[in-house]
Amino acid sequence: MEPGPKDTIGEGLSASPSRNGNQDGPFPRQPQGGSFRFRQWLADLEPRIFRQFVLLRRLARGDDLPGLSKAAILVDWLRAKAGLVQGKGGDGLLRIAGRTWAYGQRCAATGVYQEIFVSRDYEFRSANPAPRILDCGANIGLATLFFKLCYPESRIDAFEVDPNLAALFERNVRDNGLSDVNVHCCALAGAAGEIDFYPHGYSTCGSLYATWGGDKTVRVPAHRLSEWIGDEVDFLKMDIEGAESEVIAELFESGALARVREAVVEYHHNLEGGQAGLARFLDFWERAGFSYQLSAAGDQVTGRPFQYILIRFRRVTDSHG
Repeated sequence: MEPGPKDTIGEGLSASPSRNGNQDGPFPRQPQGGSFRFRQWLADLEPRIFRQFVLLRRLARGDDLPGLSKAAILVDWLRAKAGLVQGKGGDGLLRIAGRTWAYGQRCAATGVYQEIFVSRDYEFRSANPAPRILDCGANIGLATLFFKLCYPESRIDAFEVDPNLAALFERNVRDNGLSDVNVHCCALAGAAGEIDFYPHGYSTCGSLYATWGGDKTVRVPAHRLSEWIGDEVDFLKMDIEGAESEVIAELFESGALARVREAVVEYHHNLEGGQAGLARFLDFWERAGFSYQLSAAGDQVTGRPFQYILIRFRRVTDSHG
């Protein structure tokens, strides 16, 4: 789920000879034999192992979900990564809390499962036993399932622009008997109408932007999110692959953003071909009366500018009780 600039460690640096006579710039040429490749493999493996350790530590410190223990989450995760659950006709299935959840691409599905059930990126606490939730960028619906496990009486409007993923989501909702879940197959944008969407197979990387999605184009309906805000939204989850700035700008300008109590947004910073706009994005929330916390991982070694930034927003009045 991390396409983006493929910069290498030496790009953009001077190619003048170094003091040791090397003609390849300031970094000496590395041997390309088996020994070097093995050391490079170990170097690449280390951060992945560390990230898995952090995830397991976070899971261990969290609470059990209603009807779903931390041990069950871990077992389901490992089973999904190994691809041990298969449905009829070769369909991929995740097994979660005794339910089966269909997916199209295992790597993408297990990555989303990891974010939602292991890392708990979208966990929130609400005094309302039937919170109103907007799941924007719903994919195959794993976040919606997570919300339903936490709040069985929750009322959810979920939005997925990719027709293939939306069809899987609707099938999962139907097969698992989830109530009060409305799946909307449409794009979220600053204005209503139709818009080009660039799908990326069954992965999570489809986008409204050509540099981010796949090669093919699908014409899809587009709607303003403010149409669904109503009187109040208890929780807004948003992961819409670069379109979040436009959508939040429309929510702010319509006055609907102030009717959201809490949100978690995945902000796509320094998209290839785009202009950095994080300060403007945060300004909308500040002016609407929100505080926020940011979490991001950067790649300072290779110099890749793109980042996923997970931002949790809360109304200042709610944060202060």
